[in-house]
Amino acid sequence: MRYVQLLLRVGMIMSESTLSDSELTDLEDRLGSKRQELAELIKSLREVTGSRRDCAILDIADSASLYEMQRRAATLIGQHEATLEEVDAALARIREGRYGISQVSGEPIGYERLAVIPWARVRADEDG
Repeated sequence: MRYVQLLLRVGMIMSESTLSDSELTDLEDRLGSKRQELAELIKSLREVTGSRRDCAILDIADSASLYEMQRRAATLIGQHEATLEEVDAALARIREGRYGISQVSGEPIGYERLAVIPWARVRADEDG
């Protein structure tokens, strides 16, 4: 399988995408919307993690709650940033003409899968 991935990277194997122009436009719009949504979520969560403990908080339970909220926000930021990287990579594949092609087999990824996960890199039967 690594051999196929190497050949895909150097462009020696490349199936044609089966996506129509309207499907590709739809998916690009979805990716753009998801990118904006993630960027806004990350910004909001950074505000939570950036809030400092107020010296006026005397209650240890309030302090613990604030710490837990910041910890959860930091975890979500990491998850959203990883998804944002996948979205950006998918947008780059669109620009490069490689979108909708499995990075494992070089076979087309169906519109049905991409409509659910527009940043998918592999076909559903290859996802493991």
